[in-house]
Amino acid sequence: MFEETAERIKKARIIPVASVQAPEDALCLARALKAGGFTAVEITFRNISQKNGAEKTARCIEAVKKEFPDFLTGAGTVINAGLAKMARKAGADFIVSPGFNPKTVKWCINHRMPVFPGVFSPGEIEQALEFGLNFLKFFPAESSGGVKMIKSLAGPFPQTFFIPTGGINCGNFKEYLSCKNVGAVGGSWMCPDTLIKEKNWPEIEKLCSQIAREP
Repeated sequence: MFEETAERIKKARIIPVASVQAPEDALCLARALKAGGFTAVEITFRNISQKNGAEKTARCIEAVKKEFPDFLTGAGTVINAGLAKMARKAGADFIVSPGFNPKTVKWCINHRMPVFPGVFSPGEIEQALEFGLNFLKFFPAESSGGVKMIKSLAGPFPQTFFIPTGGINCGNFKEYLSCKNVGAVGGSWMCPDTLIKEKNWPEIEKLCSQIAREP
Protein backbone atom coordinates (compact mmCIF):
# COMPACT_ATOMS: atom_id res chain seq x y z
CA MET A 1 0.00 0.00 0.00
CA PHE A 2 2.71 2.49 1.00
CA GLU A 3 4.95 1.74 -1.98
CA GLU A 4 2.04 2.04 -4.42
CA THR A 5 0.98 5.40 -3.01
CA ALA A 6 4.57 6.66 -2.99
CA GLU A 7 4.92 5.78 -6.67
CA ARG A 8 1.67 7.58 -7.49
CA ILE A 9 2.92 10.69 -5.69
CA LYS A 10 6.21 10.55 -7.58
CA LYS A 11 4.30 10.20 -10.83
CA ALA A 12 2.08 13.19 -9.96
CA ARG A 13 5.24 15.29 -9.34
CA ILE A 14 3.23 18.25 -7.98
CA ILE A 15 0.73 17.90 -5.10
CA PRO A 16 -1.63 20.89 -4.87
CA VAL A 17 -2.30 21.79 -1.23
CA ALA A 18 -5.66 23.36 -0.45
CA SER A 19 -7.96 24.24 2.41
CA VAL A 20 -11.67 23.97 1.62
CA GLN A 21 -14.67 24.11 3.91
CA ALA A 22 -17.57 22.76 1.86
CA PRO A 23 -17.90 19.55 -0.17
CA GLU A 24 -19.24 21.46 -3.18
CA ASP A 25 -16.13 23.66 -3.19
CA ALA A 26 -13.91 20.60 -2.85
CA LEU A 27 -15.58 19.04 -5.88
CA CYS A 28 -15.24 22.22 -7.93
CA LEU A 29 -11.58 22.43 -6.96
CA ALA A 30 -10.95 18.80 -7.90
CA ARG A 31 -12.62 19.34 -11.28
CA ALA A 32 -10.45 22.41 -11.92
CA LEU A 33 -7.28 20.57 -10.95
CA LYS A 34 -8.14 17.57 -13.12
CA ALA A 35 -9.09 19.75 -16.08
CA GLY A 36 -5.79 21.59 -15.64
CA GLY A 37 -3.80 18.38 -15.86
CA PHE A 38 -3.22 17.47 -12.22
CA THR A 39 -3.82 14.03 -10.72
CA ALA A 40 -3.63 14.67 -6.98
CA VAL A 41 -4.64 17.01 -4.17
CA GLU A 42 -3.89 17.39 -0.47
CA ILE A 43 -6.85 18.74 1.50
CA THR A 44 -5.67 20.16 4.80
CA PHE A 45 -7.06 20.11 8.34
CA ARG A 46 -6.09 23.75 8.86
CA ASN A 47 -9.52 24.78 10.12
CA ILE A 48 -9.76 22.53 13.20
CA SER A 49 -9.92 25.57 15.50
CA GLN A 50 -13.29 26.44 13.95
CA LYS A 51 -16.55 24.83 14.97
CA ASN A 52 -16.80 21.38 13.34
CA GLY A 53 -13.73 22.31 11.32
CA ALA A 54 -12.23 18.81 11.24
CA GLU A 55 -15.56 17.27 10.29
CA LYS A 56 -15.93 19.75 7.42
CA THR A 57 -12.50 18.81 6.07
CA ALA A 58 -13.32 15.12 6.34
CA ARG A 59 -16.54 15.64 4.39
CA CYS A 60 -14.58 17.42 1.66
CA ILE A 61 -12.16 14.51 1.37
CA GLU A 62 -15.05 12.05 1.31
CA ALA A 63 -16.85 14.00 -1.42
CA VAL A 64 -13.79 14.09 -3.69
CA LYS A 65 -13.05 10.38 -3.27
CA LYS A 66 -16.67 9.47 -3.94
CA GLU A 67 -16.89 11.60 -7.09
CA PHE A 68 -13.34 10.94 -8.33
CA PRO A 69 -12.18 7.60 -6.89
CA ASP A 70 -9.05 7.53 -9.08
CA PHE A 71 -7.95 11.04 -8.06
CA LEU A 72 -5.12 10.75 -5.52
CA THR A 73 -6.52 12.55 -2.48
CA GLY A 74 -4.51 13.10 0.67
CA ALA A 75 -5.24 14.62 4.06
CA GLY A 76 -2.82 17.32 5.15
CA THR A 77 -1.96 19.04 8.45
CA VAL A 78 -2.74 15.81 10.30
CA ILE A 79 -1.24 16.67 13.68
CA ASN A 80 -2.56 13.75 15.73
CA ALA A 81 -3.85 10.21 15.45
CA GLY A 82 -7.45 11.34 15.85
CA LEU A 83 -7.29 13.35 12.65
CA ALA A 84 -5.55 10.45 10.91
CA LYS A 85 -8.41 8.17 11.91
CA MET A 86 -10.94 10.70 10.64
CA ALA A 87 -9.08 11.08 7.34
CA ARG A 88 -8.89 7.33 6.84
CA LYS A 89 -12.60 6.94 7.50
CA ALA A 90 -13.28 9.68 4.91
CA GLY A 91 -11.35 7.68 2.31
CA ALA A 92 -8.08 9.63 2.14
CA ASP A 93 -5.36 7.87 0.15
CA PHE A 94 -2.54 9.17 2.32
CA ILE A 95 -1.68 11.26 5.37
CA VAL A 96 0.66 14.25 5.49
CA SER A 97 1.74 15.94 8.72
CA PRO A 98 3.75 19.13 9.26
CA GLY A 99 6.01 17.46 11.83
CA PHE A 100 7.10 14.07 13.09
CA ASN A 101 4.62 12.80 15.70
CA PRO A 102 5.51 9.21 16.69
CA LYS A 103 1.96 8.49 17.89
CA THR A 104 0.46 9.56 14.58
CA VAL A 105 3.07 7.62 12.62
CA LYS A 106 2.50 4.47 14.71
CA TRP A 107 -1.26 4.70 14.24
CA CYS A 108 -0.89 5.04 10.47
CA ILE A 109 1.55 2.15 10.20
CA ASN A 110 -0.62 -0.09 12.40
CA HIS A 111 -3.63 0.68 10.20
CA ARG A 112 -1.74 0.37 6.90
CA MET A 113 -2.31 4.04 6.13
CA PRO A 114 0.40 5.64 3.96
CA VAL A 115 1.91 8.50 5.94
CA PHE A 116 4.41 11.19 4.96
CA PRO A 117 5.47 13.00 8.15
CA GLY A 118 7.21 16.33 8.06
CA VAL A 119 10.93 16.61 8.83
CA PHE A 120 13.63 19.22 8.39
CA SER A 121 16.59 17.87 10.35
CA PRO A 122 18.86 14.80 10.24
CA GLY A 123 17.60 13.71 13.65
CA GLU A 124 13.99 13.61 12.46
CA ILE A 125 14.97 11.73 9.32
CA GLU A 126 16.70 9.11 11.47
CA GLN A 127 13.52 8.76 13.55
CA ALA A 128 11.51 8.23 10.37
CA LEU A 129 13.93 5.60 9.09
CA GLU A 130 13.54 3.74 12.39
CA PHE A 131 9.85 3.44 11.52
CA GLY A 132 10.68 2.19 8.05
CA LEU A 133 9.73 5.46 6.33
CA ASN A 134 12.05 6.80 3.64
CA PHE A 135 9.70 9.12 1.71
CA LEU A 136 9.08 12.21 3.81
CA LYS A 137 7.67 15.70 3.68
CA PHE A 138 10.40 18.35 3.97
CA PHE A 139 8.81 21.30 5.76
CA PRO A 140 9.09 24.25 5.84
CA ALA A 141 11.26 23.85 2.78
CA GLU A 142 12.43 27.36 1.90
CA SER A 143 13.07 28.54 5.45
CA SER A 144 14.83 25.26 6.34
CA GLY A 145 17.57 25.66 3.78
CA GLY A 146 15.67 24.98 0.58
CA VAL A 147 17.32 23.20 -2.33
CA LYS A 148 20.78 23.54 -0.80
CA MET A 149 19.69 21.71 2.36
CA ILE A 150 17.91 18.96 0.43
CA LYS A 151 20.99 18.34 -1.70
CA SER A 152 23.12 18.17 1.45
CA LEU A 153 20.82 15.51 2.92
CA ALA A 154 21.36 13.25 -0.10
CA GLY A 155 24.83 12.35 1.17
CA PRO A 156 24.03 10.88 4.60
CA PHE A 157 20.57 9.70 3.58
CA PRO A 158 20.84 8.30 0.02
CA GLN A 159 17.83 6.04 0.59
CA THR A 160 15.48 8.94 1.43
CA PHE A 161 13.17 10.93 -0.84
CA PHE A 162 11.40 14.17 0.02
CA ILE A 163 8.25 16.14 -0.75
CA PRO A 164 9.35 19.74 -0.15
CA THR A 165 6.47 21.98 0.93
CA GLY A 166 6.46 25.51 2.28
CA GLY A 167 7.57 28.40 0.11
CA ILE A 168 7.36 26.41 -3.12
CA ASN A 169 6.09 28.51 -6.01
CA CYS A 170 6.08 28.88 -9.77
CA GLY A 171 9.55 30.37 -9.65
CA ASN A 172 11.36 27.61 -7.78
CA PHE A 173 9.44 24.34 -8.09
CA LYS A 174 11.49 23.16 -11.07
CA GLU A 175 14.73 23.59 -9.13
CA TYR A 176 13.35 21.43 -6.34
CA LEU A 177 12.15 18.78 -8.77
CA SER A 178 15.61 18.63 -10.33
CA CYS A 179 17.05 17.30 -7.06
CA LYS A 180 17.68 13.55 -7.26
CA ASN A 181 16.20 12.99 -3.80
CA VAL A 182 12.96 14.89 -4.42
CA GLY A 183 10.02 12.71 -5.41
CA ALA A 184 7.43 15.50 -5.67
CA VAL A 185 6.73 19.01 -4.43
CA GLY A 186 3.71 20.40 -2.64
CA GLY A 187 2.23 23.85 -2.66
CA SER A 188 -0.77 26.06 -3.25
CA TRP A 189 0.48 28.47 -5.90
CA MET A 190 -1.87 26.91 -8.48
CA CYS A 191 -4.88 27.04 -6.13
CA PRO A 192 -4.32 29.94 -3.70
CA ASP A 193 -6.77 30.59 -0.86
CA THR A 194 -7.88 33.85 -2.47
CA LEU A 195 -9.12 32.10 -5.61
CA ILE A 196 -10.77 29.34 -3.58
CA LYS A 197 -12.63 31.89 -1.45
CA GLU A 198 -13.70 33.70 -4.62
CA LYS A 199 -14.74 30.33 -6.12
CA ASN A 200 -12.75 31.30 -9.19
CA TRP A 201 -12.41 27.77 -10.52
CA PRO A 202 -11.71 28.84 -14.14
CA GLU A 203 -8.65 30.80 -13.00
CA ILE A 204 -7.40 27.83 -10.97
CA GLU A 205 -7.82 25.59 -14.02
CA LYS A 206 -5.92 28.14 -16.10
CA LEU A 207 -3.03 28.25 -13.61
CA CYS A 208 -2.88 24.48 -13.49
CA SER A 209 -2.87 24.22 -17.27
CA GLN A 210 0.03 26.66 -17.51
CA ILE A 211 2.06 24.70 -14.97
CA ALA A 212 1.22 21.33 -16.51
CA ARG A 213 2.41 22.54 -19.92
CA GLU A 214 5.81 23.59 -18.60
CA PRO A 215 8.66 21.16 -19.39
